[in-house]
Amino acid sequence: MSNYYVSCARMKELEKATDESGLSYYQMMENAGTIAANRITEITMATRQRPHPSSRQLTARIYCGKGNNGGDGFVVARILKQRGWIVSLVLVDGEPQTPDAITNYRLTKDLQIPVQELGAGQGETMAQDVVVDAIYGTGFHGRLREKGAAAAAEIADAKAAGAKVFALDIPSGMGGDLEDESELDERCVRADVTITFHAKKKVHLQPFAKTYCGQIITADIGIVDDERDAVTEQDAADGRTAAELAAKDVYTFHDFVDIVAQLRAPDGCVWDRAQTHETLTKYMIEEAQEAVDAMLNGDDENLCEELGDVLLQVVLNAQIGAEDGVFTIDDVIQGISEKMIRRHPWVFGDMDVSSIDENVSLWEQIKQKEKEAKKK
Repeated sequence: MSNYYVSCARMKELEKATDESGLSYYQMMENAGTIAANRITEITMATRQRPHPSSRQLTARIYCGKGNNGGDGFVVARILKQRGWIVSLVLVDGEPQTPDAITNYRLTKDLQIPVQELGAGQGETMAQDVVVDAIYGTGFHGRLREKGAAAAAEIADAKAAGAKVFALDIPSGMGGDLEDESELDERCVRADVTITFHAKKKVHLQPFAKTYCGQIITADIGIVDDERDAVTEQDAADGRTAAELAAKDVYTFHDFVDIVAQLRAPDGCVWDRAQTHETLTKYMIEEAQEAVDAMLNGDDENLCEELGDVLLQVVLNAQIGAEDGVFTIDDVIQGISEKMIRRHPWVFGDMDVSSIDENVSLWEQIKQKEKEAKKK
């Protein structure tokens, strides 16, 4: 799907059609903000500089416009706050004006997320782990006005001080349909990562885009698009090349799955291609033991590496399962997710527990019932 894009006008049409088909604008915003928060967390944790005290909270400052791009930012703020981040908001053009953005802004108020004035707290801005540009989305064209330019300048200062900059959909100051760099506002936000929703926009495919967008991640938020789906199916059949994977700067879990698939591909690694579930058993035991040793020794840095080695074993076995046509990594994740929800009715249901002993007892009862059901 690397060369598939939609124009800004087409994006509006697709959103409208999706809303009419049953997935509301509000839910699309929730999906967009949730996926963005997940990617921000994933990338920040993967690139976090060590050593850091494990108890140190991550910080994020989110610049929000008054439209739906700002609404996406409010969702990101809420989710990061709920995950324990220290979050602050900047309302670049005042309070939100669209219904769904207003609703999500109110939800950030319920969490007591502080709102700061544009231009205030420069020192705090520069101390952030993450800065999120949720100012202008696909509706932007032309040049930045005074407040937008001031926000972009603050974001640039934060980046210079070490913050990782994430842009939602398009870095503010870029038009989604822009093709000529000479028409680009030179004060445009320069992101490290741009998380664009549904599909790339025309500007993302231009040669100058990387300078302003950084790494571009496309997030599926549930929009109905038959043309996109057809391209996706073909890309899935073709797969990503080893060169494309090696060229990335930041990797996600999905990238790692593709890397392992490439190792097992016909033109991949001879050793990896030779492995079976049986030959991998000793490595699973060895890597798990090394991870346990790191835990017992309180060696956090080594534990991070050893957990990666354990993850490699999991993904390798899942890749073999996929090649054999018996299960995939998605099946593994689906199965364990369902199990955790099923075995924690006091978290995901309406059951109450009053002690750890009661918790363990109920877990064992549910586990026994599952075993009996399997026998039947």
